[in-house]
Amino acid sequence: MSNRAKAVLIAVAVIAVAVGAFFLLGGRDGPLGVLEPDKCPLNGDEPEGDVDAGRPAVAVKIENAPLAYPLSGLEDAEVVYEELVEGGVTRFMAIYHCTDSRKAGSVRSARIVDPALVLPYTKLLAYSGSNKPVRDALDEVGIVQLDETRAGKGLRRVPREGLSSEHTLYANTQALRRTGSKDFDDPPSDDIFDFGDRRGRGKRARSISIEFSGATQVTYDFGQGRYRRSQGGEPFLTEQGGQLAVDNVVIEVHEVRLSKQITDVTGNPSVEIADETGSGPAVLFRNGRAYEGTWERDAVGDAVRFLARSGKAMVFKPGTTWIHLVPSEQGEVKGSFTYGAS
Repeated sequence: MSNRAKAVLIAVAVIAVAVGAFFLLGGRDGPLGVLEPDKCPLNGDEPEGDVDAGRPAVAVKIENAPLAYPLSGLEDAEVVYEELVEGGVTRFMAIYHCTDSRKAGSVRSARIVDPALVLPYTKLLAYSGSNKPVRDALDEVGIVQLDETRAGKGLRRVPREGLSSEHTLYANTQALRRTGSKDFDDPPSDDIFDFGDRRGRGKRARSISIEFSGATQVTYDFGQGRYRRSQGGEPFLTEQGGQLAVDNVVIEVHEVRLSKQITDVTGNPSVEIADETGSGPAVLFRNGRAYEGTWERDAVGDAVRFLARSGKAMVFKPGTTWIHLVPSEQGEVKGSFTYGAS
């Protein structure tokens, strides 16, 4: 082969590599080899430090009993569900993916609604105790149940003066992930939430009031770009000392009924969501505005789609999201919510 031919081949190869690199990097300006960081699918932010967005999320059941206040670790979660349980009280499911908590809790028992809540995000669920029908329902969909017998160093007791032992169990989400990832290590899907600038004007919403029951009333007030939570007329404080504040508040309205099979230790019937699939009313609150629409889900295990009245996906503010499963006014168990401009 002549020197000229060799030179032509080398030139073609160099051009091919350059073109390939251009398309691989998305045609972006700037130095080659610098890729845009992945966004965390549950908060829309870039991962901090050496956090791997390809790791699995961890869900932790946390109580909401005033006698156990202040709670710990909720401020670190990217997504938190608040669900009604027996006796008119609520309980939280906190989900950690790109974030972690060294002390989340206090950790309490799982409920029959949990399989449908946790599945779109992860199969790693930490809790303390449950009824057999609940354990069977979790087993049926392949949930890795990280209770005190299987969580390794992920759960530990921290005695608290004046509190009985059921209020003293706490989770370390890093340790839970290390234990649980032996059985499940898939990250959450990147299409659960749409993050970005708000779409449409919405309605002014500086205050939100949620009545889960006569025993549990929650309010949010908008200030300094976030919604600050109160409960029972008092600021909802974390163990770190500040009032809990979130970026997105979601109301997801469901028909709720009393269970005919499951009760707590005092005989109070558990509650069940009658419409885990289908659709119903939903409102997204962000940036001091309310965006009304619907939630939709085709099958248990699918992520809920939040749709504006236009039919387009609701757009969430990057940051933390608290989703409240509020009973409708038509179901056996009734709840309500309101919001206002001031």
